[in-house]
Amino acid sequence: MPRRNSWLVGGVAIALAACAPQTPVPDTNDIGAARQAALAFDIRMRTDILDRLEREEDSVAVYLAYRDNVPGWANEIGARLGVEVSRTALRTRNPANSPDDWEIRQMELFEFSREAGLDPSTMEVAEIVAEEGRQVFRWIRPIVMGEMCLACHGEEIDPRLIVLLNQEYPLDEAVDYHETDLGGAYSVSKALTPAPAVTPTP
Repeated sequence: MPRRNSWLVGGVAIALAACAPQTPVPDTNDIGAARQAALAFDIRMRTDILDRLEREEDSVAVYLAYRDNVPGWANEIGARLGVEVSRTALRTRNPANSPDDWEIRQMELFEFSREAGLDPSTMEVAEIVAEEGRQVFRWIRPIVMGEMCLACHGEEIDPRLIVLLNQEYPLDEAVDYHETDLGGAYSVSKALTPAPAVTPTP
Protein backbone atom coordinates (compact mmCIF):
# COMPACT_ATOMS: atom_id res chain seq x y z
CA MET A 1 0.00 0.00 0.00
CA PRO A 2 2.69 2.60 0.81
CA ARG A 3 4.22 2.02 -2.60
CA ARG A 4 0.83 2.50 -4.27
CA ASN A 5 0.26 5.81 -2.43
CA SER A 6 3.71 7.03 -3.38
CA TRP A 7 3.08 6.21 -7.03
CA LEU A 8 -0.24 8.08 -6.96
CA VAL A 9 1.37 11.19 -5.50
CA GLY A 10 4.01 11.09 -8.19
CA GLY A 11 1.38 10.65 -10.86
CA VAL A 12 -0.54 13.68 -9.65
CA ALA A 13 2.64 15.78 -9.62
CA ILE A 14 3.42 14.78 -13.19
CA ALA A 15 -0.11 15.58 -14.30
CA LEU A 16 -0.01 19.00 -12.63
CA ALA A 17 3.37 19.76 -14.22
CA ALA A 18 1.99 18.81 -17.62
CA CYS A 19 -0.90 21.25 -17.17
CA ALA A 20 1.27 24.13 -15.97
CA PRO A 21 2.09 26.83 -18.55
CA GLN A 22 5.55 26.36 -20.03
CA THR A 23 7.99 29.25 -19.99
CA PRO A 24 9.11 29.86 -23.60
CA VAL A 25 12.82 29.42 -24.24
CA PRO A 26 14.69 32.03 -26.33
CA ASP A 27 15.84 30.87 -29.74
CA THR A 28 19.61 30.39 -29.96
CA ASN A 29 19.59 32.31 -33.26
CA ASP A 30 18.10 35.35 -31.53
CA ILE A 31 20.69 35.11 -28.75
CA GLY A 32 23.42 34.89 -31.38
CA ALA A 33 22.08 37.95 -33.19
CA ALA A 34 21.99 39.91 -29.92
CA ARG A 35 25.58 38.99 -29.14
CA GLN A 36 26.65 39.98 -32.66
CA ALA A 37 24.90 43.34 -32.24
CA ALA A 38 26.76 44.10 -29.02
CA LEU A 39 30.06 43.00 -30.54
CA ALA A 40 29.50 45.12 -33.65
CA PHE A 41 28.80 48.13 -31.45
CA ASP A 42 31.95 47.45 -29.41
CA ILE A 43 34.03 47.30 -32.58
CA ARG A 44 32.61 50.56 -33.91
CA MET A 45 33.25 52.25 -30.59
CA ARG A 46 36.84 51.05 -30.60
CA THR A 47 37.66 51.98 -34.17
CA ASP A 48 35.68 55.23 -34.46
CA ILE A 49 35.74 56.75 -30.98
CA LEU A 50 38.14 55.23 -28.48
CA ASP A 51 41.04 55.16 -30.92
CA ARG A 52 40.65 58.93 -31.23
CA LEU A 53 41.20 59.27 -27.49
CA GLU A 54 44.23 56.98 -27.62
CA ARG A 55 45.65 59.31 -30.28
CA GLU A 56 45.00 62.15 -27.79
CA GLU A 57 42.61 64.00 -30.05
CA ASP A 58 40.73 66.92 -28.53
CA SER A 59 38.12 65.56 -26.09
CA VAL A 60 35.40 67.96 -27.27
CA ALA A 61 35.93 66.90 -30.90
CA VAL A 62 35.81 63.23 -29.86
CA TYR A 63 32.56 63.81 -27.99
CA LEU A 64 31.00 65.57 -30.97
CA ALA A 65 31.97 62.65 -33.21
CA TYR A 66 30.38 60.30 -30.69
CA ARG A 67 27.20 62.37 -30.42
CA ASP A 68 26.76 62.68 -34.17
CA ASN A 69 27.50 59.08 -35.13
CA VAL A 70 26.57 56.67 -32.34
CA PRO A 71 22.75 56.92 -32.59
CA GLY A 72 22.87 55.81 -36.21
CA TRP A 73 24.99 52.77 -35.42
CA ALA A 74 22.21 51.19 -33.39
CA ASN A 75 19.77 51.56 -36.29
CA GLU A 76 22.29 50.27 -38.81
CA ILE A 77 23.35 47.25 -36.76
CA GLY A 78 19.78 46.41 -35.74
CA ALA A 79 18.49 46.55 -39.31
CA ARG A 80 21.26 44.25 -40.48
CA LEU A 81 20.59 41.65 -37.77
CA GLY A 82 16.81 41.94 -37.57
CA VAL A 83 16.66 43.23 -33.99
CA GLU A 84 16.29 46.51 -32.09
CA VAL A 85 19.52 47.63 -30.42
CA SER A 86 19.98 50.23 -27.73
CA ARG A 87 22.24 51.17 -24.85
CA THR A 88 20.88 52.16 -21.50
CA ALA A 89 22.03 52.68 -17.92
CA LEU A 90 20.80 53.19 -14.40
CA ARG A 91 22.43 56.64 -14.62
CA THR A 92 21.78 58.11 -18.03
CA ARG A 93 23.13 61.17 -19.81
CA ASN A 94 20.37 61.39 -22.39
CA PRO A 95 16.88 60.87 -20.88
CA ALA A 96 15.84 59.24 -24.17
CA ASN A 97 18.05 56.28 -23.19
CA SER A 98 16.33 55.72 -19.83
CA PRO A 99 15.76 52.03 -19.04
CA ASP A 100 12.39 50.32 -18.79
CA ASP A 101 11.40 48.19 -15.79
CA TRP A 102 12.86 44.98 -17.26
CA GLU A 103 16.20 46.64 -17.99
CA ILE A 104 16.36 48.22 -14.53
CA ARG A 105 15.78 44.86 -12.89
CA GLN A 106 18.49 43.12 -14.94
CA MET A 107 21.07 45.90 -14.44
CA GLU A 108 20.47 45.86 -10.70
CA LEU A 109 21.12 42.11 -10.75
CA PHE A 110 24.31 42.67 -12.78
CA GLU A 111 25.52 45.19 -10.21
CA PHE A 112 24.71 42.83 -7.33
CA SER A 113 26.59 40.01 -9.09
CA ARG A 114 29.62 42.22 -9.75
CA GLU A 115 29.76 43.27 -6.11
CA ALA A 116 29.60 39.59 -5.18
CA GLY A 117 32.77 39.01 -7.21
CA LEU A 118 31.40 37.68 -10.50
CA ASP A 119 33.05 38.66 -13.79
CA PRO A 120 30.78 41.05 -15.76
CA SER A 121 32.10 39.65 -19.05
CA THR A 122 30.30 36.38 -18.27
CA MET A 123 26.93 38.04 -17.56
CA GLU A 124 23.97 38.15 -19.91
CA VAL A 125 20.23 37.58 -19.68
CA ALA A 126 17.96 36.31 -22.45
CA GLU A 127 14.23 35.96 -21.90
CA ILE A 128 10.92 35.94 -23.72
CA VAL A 129 8.55 38.33 -22.02
CA ALA A 130 4.97 39.48 -22.57
CA GLU A 131 4.74 43.14 -23.54
CA GLU A 132 1.52 44.84 -24.60
CA GLY A 133 -0.15 41.59 -25.58
CA ARG A 134 2.71 40.11 -27.59
CA GLN A 135 5.78 37.97 -26.98
CA VAL A 136 9.12 39.78 -27.17
CA PHE A 137 12.65 38.41 -27.07
CA ARG A 138 14.78 40.45 -24.66
CA TRP A 139 18.54 40.25 -24.19
CA ILE A 140 20.89 42.39 -22.12
CA ARG A 141 24.60 42.46 -21.33
CA PRO A 142 26.50 44.86 -19.05
CA ILE A 143 28.97 47.45 -20.33
CA VAL A 144 32.15 47.82 -18.27
CA MET A 145 33.79 51.23 -18.06
CA GLY A 146 37.31 51.30 -19.49
CA GLU A 147 39.98 53.94 -19.08
CA MET A 148 39.02 55.72 -22.31
CA CYS A 149 35.35 55.91 -21.29
CA LEU A 150 36.29 58.08 -18.33
CA ALA A 151 37.24 60.98 -20.60
CA CYS A 152 33.50 61.69 -20.91
CA HIS A 153 32.12 59.83 -17.89
CA GLY A 154 34.79 59.99 -15.18
CA GLU A 155 35.64 62.37 -12.37
CA GLU A 156 38.15 64.51 -14.32
CA ILE A 157 36.39 65.63 -17.49
CA ASP A 158 37.79 68.45 -19.65
CA PRO A 159 36.14 71.66 -18.31
CA ARG A 160 35.24 72.70 -21.87
CA LEU A 161 33.42 69.40 -22.34
CA ILE A 162 31.61 69.83 -19.02
CA VAL A 163 30.23 73.16 -20.26
CA LEU A 164 28.99 71.53 -23.46
CA LEU A 165 27.45 68.56 -21.62
CA ASN A 166 25.68 70.85 -19.17
CA GLN A 167 24.18 72.75 -22.09
CA GLU A 168 23.00 69.66 -23.94
CA TYR A 169 22.11 67.42 -20.99
CA PRO A 170 21.35 69.50 -17.89
CA LEU A 171 20.09 66.36 -16.10
CA ASP A 172 23.22 64.36 -16.91
CA GLU A 173 23.81 61.56 -14.36
CA ALA A 174 26.44 59.59 -16.30
CA VAL A 175 29.52 61.03 -14.58
CA ASP A 176 31.91 60.19 -11.72
CA TYR A 177 32.45 56.64 -12.93
CA HIS A 178 35.60 54.66 -12.23
CA GLU A 179 37.36 52.08 -14.36
CA THR A 180 35.68 48.62 -14.14
CA ASP A 181 32.37 50.17 -12.99
CA LEU A 182 29.28 48.98 -14.82
CA GLY A 183 28.38 51.92 -17.03
CA GLY A 184 25.14 50.52 -18.40
CA ALA A 185 24.17 47.75 -20.77
CA TYR A 186 23.51 46.74 -24.33
CA SER A 187 19.83 45.94 -24.68
CA VAL A 188 18.40 44.00 -27.63
CA SER A 189 14.78 43.16 -28.38
CA LYS A 190 12.77 41.47 -31.10
CA ALA A 191 9.00 41.14 -31.36
CA LEU A 192 8.09 37.47 -31.83
CA THR A 193 4.33 37.92 -32.27
CA PRO A 194 2.43 40.85 -33.77
CA ALA A 195 0.80 43.37 -31.52
CA PRO A 196 -2.94 42.71 -31.01
CA ALA A 197 -5.26 44.57 -33.33
CA VAL A 198 -6.86 47.64 -31.86
CA THR A 199 -10.59 47.89 -32.39
CA PRO A 200 -11.61 51.49 -33.12
CA THR A 201 -13.99 52.99 -30.60
CA PRO A 202 -17.30 53.81 -32.33
